[in-house]
Amino acid sequence: MSKEITSKRRSKIGRWAAFILVMLLLGGYGLYTLRLNVSSEKPRAIEGYEIWDAAIVESARDVSLQDGGRIKPFSTWSGFTMLKLHGARGMRIEADGKVAKISPEEFMLDCLFRPHLARELPIFRIDNSEVISSLATGDLPEEVQRLSGIDNASKNEAIREVVKDKGKRDRYSYSELEPIAPILLARVQKIRKDQPEKAKMTSQQRDTVDLGEKIWMFTALIYHMDFARADIEIQEGTPAMDKERMRRMSYWVRSFPLLRKAVLEMKPQGEKLPAGIMSLFSDLERRMIRASEDIRLLPPYADDSEEWMPVGKRIESVLTGKRAHAEALVSDMEMMEDMTIALRDEGQTAFGKHLNTWKTSVHDRIDPKTVSQLGSEVAYGKWNYFYRALVAFIVGFIFVMISWLAPRSRGGRICTTIATVLALLSLGLMIAGITHRSILMERSPIGNLYDTILFIGATGVLVLLLVEYLTKRAVALGLAVFMGMACMFLARRYEIGDAKDHMDPLVAVLKSNFWLSTHVVTITIGYMGGLAAAGLSVIYLFARVLGIDEGDKNFRRAMTRIAYGMVCFTLFFSLIGTVLGGIWANDSWGRFWGWDPKENGALMIVLWCLVVLHARLAGYLREWGIHVAAVFGANIVAFSWWHVNSLSTGLHSYGFIDGLGVIWGFYGLLTAVCLMGMVCALIERKGKKKAKA
Repeated sequence: MSKEITSKRRSKIGRWAAFILVMLLLGGYGLYTLRLNVSSEKPRAIEGYEIWDAAIVESARDVSLQDGGRIKPFSTWSGFTMLKLHGARGMRIEADGKVAKISPEEFMLDCLFRPHLARELPIFRIDNSEVISSLATGDLPEEVQRLSGIDNASKNEAIREVVKDKGKRDRYSYSELEPIAPILLARVQKIRKDQPEKAKMTSQQRDTVDLGEKIWMFTALIYHMDFARADIEIQEGTPAMDKERMRRMSYWVRSFPLLRKAVLEMKPQGEKLPAGIMSLFSDLERRMIRASEDIRLLPPYADDSEEWMPVGKRIESVLTGKRAHAEALVSDMEMMEDMTIALRDEGQTAFGKHLNTWKTSVHDRIDPKTVSQLGSEVAYGKWNYFYRALVAFIVGFIFVMISWLAPRSRGGRICTTIATVLALLSLGLMIAGITHRSILMERSPIGNLYDTILFIGATGVLVLLLVEYLTKRAVALGLAVFMGMACMFLARRYEIGDAKDHMDPLVAVLKSNFWLSTHVVTITIGYMGGLAAAGLSVIYLFARVLGIDEGDKNFRRAMTRIAYGMVCFTLFFSLIGTVLGGIWANDSWGRFWGWDPKENGALMIVLWCLVVLHARLAGYLREWGIHVAAVFGANIVAFSWWHVNSLSTGLHSYGFIDGLGVIWGFYGLLTAVCLMGMVCALIERKGKKKAKA
């Protein structure tokens, strides 16, 4: 009797120890994530900032443009652009004494139509001020000094002025960084010349290059609509009736043949072009070049098979020969000029009307199915399926942890029921999100690394909930909620770090819905099986070590059977997926096997599962051994699924990633769990031998 009481007491202590340990781990990870994504700076006051009208923002969401090889809504493009520049899809500022949150659409409207305000937004996050301070070392190239007006003597003063009153980790606006932008871009050019491969740069060099790229990208945004500002300088003496029209660039694009003829008539006579005309040409050329950055606002014109084009490229095309498109181009330019002028002279209401006119004009020129998909993609963004699933998983996991403290009590059963409902709700959101993505992409749900995270999370939760339905021990339920939460955290972290639209068209070699739906889906389910088996085994090992299982042999046997079944599940899908991958490789690349890192990783999973199963059948691995082997197998799965994408080699080059800190931490943690299990198994074995003796 005393032994039973001792066992229960140890189980209670073990449950609390496990609860505290898990909460500390999750809290530590949460604080780490918060530190990376939140600045301590108070909302910055932006003088003269006017919040965009909600109707204008809503209308702008489904304005179409082409980016990343596909037509997408303004909201998607704005979201990923802001994520790349700012590291978040939102920014808090103070306007008219009130704190307001700027959405991606508002931020992009500012960049394009109110650049004087966009310059003041705290868009750039600098985690280490040494990135700026280090610019003081070395001399500026003579060409940079000549173009920027900054010499080596004034350079250091400019840098000191920028970092003055700033913390080591802070937010900067473009207006604050603009004085040193030439110095920064010159340093970026030098770094790239000395070390072309970004992966081999030092962390400070990489941060410098990243900041330079962001500044270049931001300047492309704020200068892009210069062609539509209608502020071209007109020389004195121009007739008053023409002045307003002549301030527009569309006027000069339409009048270009006459202007060209007049210039050619001057040239043969050896006359020097007037300074006013030279200044006009220079201004028009500058505006055209700025509008030539890869922001594709113009759909193809009639009898034109080309892709969407930036306005500047289309102007260049018309001026160099494609005069058939001149009137269509001028009409588009005039609509954009009307928007800009209306916002400047009449305010947001007039701007909204002209914005709708432009949107209607573009949508009338593209396929109705594409227009419908734009609205669907806007709805996908509003639903934010995976963020909502993450929140539900977090709450569900808290209820699971509480239920484990007193599993047999009424409160424990209620917590388990609530966690089950939340897990089913989260699973429904994940399935809905993945399905919606597949409809928008018109392909299999998996085509890149980001897709695999979502798919592994959804299938893992589904399989583990089925296991919970069969076993009813609340163990698989807890793992299902934890696995879903971990995958949603990883997906969110990867999306923020990568800052790319993962619904963009696939690389050519992956454009096969048949193989994406067979090989890629099958091999990814194999990854999920290996991770789920490891998760179950981790629970078993800690339950044994902390005494949570109370010595229940039925629990131990059930857990071992489930883990063994998941290893078999992993072998089945990994083997079929690997063979299908070889057939696809033979079809695409002319060879079944090429010892590619991704191929080797898949083979390693198959071989490890075979080793575990044969060792189990031969009696070399029993309960402790099966679970230790399953946990170690997760390291192999992680290598094949994630790590090989950072090796920068192989034909599977569509999923390269930077940074390995998290994966090495994962290896270390699971290896430590394996060593703990092995040590405890040896201690238990020695104790049994001693008891027998």
